[in-house]
Amino acid sequence: MRIEATDMGEIVLKEVYSGVMLETNDGEFMGICMRDTGFEFYYGGSWYSAKNGLVEKLNNQEDYDSDNNSDTDNVSPLPS
Repeated sequence: MRIEATDMGEIVLKEVYSGVMLETNDGEFMGICMRDTGFEFYYGGSWYSAKNGLVEKLNNQEDYDSDNNSDTDNVSPLPS
């Protein structure tokens, strides 16, 4: 992973193939990682693919039941 900053002070992450988890103080979270083309992200109990301007839900992944556990350690592994 490479970390850079823009002239406006925004953080830019590059080569994020291992993934990053973001979590609010309320326990809501989102995960995102890069693929060779596009991104995959986890939100609201499901994994999604985003590439070439399209976002699609990944159907081959088991959905995570966030009502049972909001601990980010129990998020489904990144899709292969």
